[in-house]
Amino acid sequence: MTDDAATSQQPTHPDCDDPDRVEGVVAFSFVLPFLLPLEPQAIPIGVDEEYLRIRGVAPAEFDRSWMQMPCSCVAIWSVVTDETHPVFEDTTVASAALAKITGQDPQPTPPLSEDFGQKRSTVVVLIPVKNRAAALTPPRDGKVDPLTLAHWLIADAARSSRIASMVPIPELHYRSLNPIVPATFGVISEAGEINFNEKQTAILLDHLPSMLHSPEPVDPTAIGKIFHELTRGSISALVRDHFARAYAEHSAGDRRASVLSLAITCELMLDSTLAALLWEEGRTPAEAAQIWAATSSITARVKTLYAGRLGGSWHVDGDGPVSRWREHIVDVRNSVIHSGRAPSEPESENSNAAASELLTFVSKRLVLKWKACPKSMAVLCGPSSVEQHASKKQRDNVHAELKRCSAFAVEFHQWRDEWLRERAMLS
Repeated sequence: MTDDAATSQQPTHPDCDDPDRVEGVVAFSFVLPFLLPLEPQAIPIGVDEEYLRIRGVAPAEFDRSWMQMPCSCVAIWSVVTDETHPVFEDTTVASAALAKITGQDPQPTPPLSEDFGQKRSTVVVLIPVKNRAAALTPPRDGKVDPLTLAHWLIADAARSSRIASMVPIPELHYRSLNPIVPATFGVISEAGEINFNEKQTAILLDHLPSMLHSPEPVDPTAIGKIFHELTRGSISALVRDHFARAYAEHSAGDRRASVLSLAITCELMLDSTLAALLWEEGRTPAEAAQIWAATSSITARVKTLYAGRLGGSWHVDGDGPVSRWREHIVDVRNSVIHSGRAPSEPESENSNAAASELLTFVSKRLVLKWKACPKSMAVLCGPSSVEQHASKKQRDNVHAELKRCSAFAVEFHQWRDEWLRERAMLS
């Protein structure tokens, strides 16, 4: 590995001229998964309460045990070059896998040189702190810790670089960071200089276990069944695909994408349920499109078009799966879109729980109405829903009806395609 950093020297810090304000500086070192269009340099960054407010931090979340606002932080950027670019490394692995199957010789491995290396940005962030103990303490009581502030500073630098350069730089989510962060503490001398006399320590981030964990193998029969459903236009499989994607996005730290995927999941399930019911009632795609367009929003349709057909409580206010969908998904999604903000971790978690609850609720209503709308149940529910929601007395009958009506899936998918076209013409 080569390091194209700026000349190494003992850093100075803007707050060092007032050692009474802070005891020292905590230094965190990060290597990014990509290269920013930044020359190696040290950049001072002023942080005040307004910066934290824009980041969504409430006054109660300020941690005065280490914070001294306003303060001046420093980001020291450099560039490192890995010996082998992942493109060539992955090609070597793929070629070896192919050779193992075919008996052919694998492709030659590229030589180790900077020509075949990958350049990435590294940054050391210096944050002034009141005392050492508080500086290296993990997050607690919902307070902002120095490491979180360091992440925000480099993430905002990445965003700014993306805007200035229009280079497609990915979002630097918290879980995009290497989960082991080297850190150290520097004491400010009476002369205002920083002395890093301690050994490095390592901060372990909470996503370390998930990054080291390998998933357990899944029954290939189950994967094959889902593959068949996805590639044959199954609405149920498509709903589950969006839901699974939302969980993956949340796990990767992309809470905005997760909430939007959950909004898609729920609207797809609700709209497809209405479509199936209208199809089973014998409506033409054009008639069904007019019914859909007569209401101004998904919440308006939920209030008026579902309870009479499926029973149960479809109130968007109060307490229940539908009201929690409105509160934790519809309202949060609208807030995210109209304000441009990112959802909080609790908002993303609550959205996931609300979506799961709504999907269960709709599936249960369809199963319980199996005599009135067996075709709708068959195109939107599977055997597991029957096992979960049908009474023991009727379970065998419901399974039989599910199997019988599954043959109508192709007809429904074709009807739904025409319904979507009719809807588009009414927009």
